[in-house]
Amino acid sequence: MLTQEEVERLHYGLLSHIQLQGDVEVQALRELSSKFTLRDVPAGHTLWDLNSDTGDLHFIFEGTFAEYLQRGTHSFILRFSRPGKFAFSEDLLLYSKRSDTYSKALSHSKVASLPSVHFQNALRQGGLGAKLMEVLINLSMTEYRNTTYEMLQTSGTNRIHAALEQFSDLLHLIPRRELADYIGISRASLFRSLKEIGHE
Repeated sequence: MLTQEEVERLHYGLLSHIQLQGDVEVQALRELSSKFTLRDVPAGHTLWDLNSDTGDLHFIFEGTFAEYLQRGTHSFILRFSRPGKFAFSEDLLLYSKRSDTYSKALSHSKVASLPSVHFQNALRQGGLGAKLMEVLINLSMTEYRNTTYEMLQTSGTNRIHAALEQFSDLLHLIPRRELADYIGISRASLFRSLKEIGHE
């Protein structure tokens, strides 16, 4: 259960993503905010697991998460989630499929989670639920475009520089091998690039 202060913080965070119209939507968002539950997630623990069949909507208060795609025995980082941002499985929440990814806390984190039943109820009612779904789809597509743009940068140095501009603590949170995979360069290129920009 969230305290009133936490509900307000969550409500403000949701408002930064959703444009409301009228008192009905304002009240609906307040009611939805009160249905989130707060929990601590220790580093290394997951928000959702591979092949999960139930997907909650998460809003990050503190900490950083990485979402991984598993292929065979190897896991690849798809995206990072930081405070003030949503984290969710696209498969579970948007497409009602089993999750093809898992999300792991890179540091001790605090997360507000909306159980999928409440999200689906809001969606069935339209209005705010439909707006929230649109926001999540747009966020997903924006992240995809940004990642694609990063992958098209001409050099490893540009890629690592762009990643560190977004996540300044990245080097302290994930192993160099995972960072190289995320950026799409070899480990040797990563170390050369880090040396060039003074982050050995």
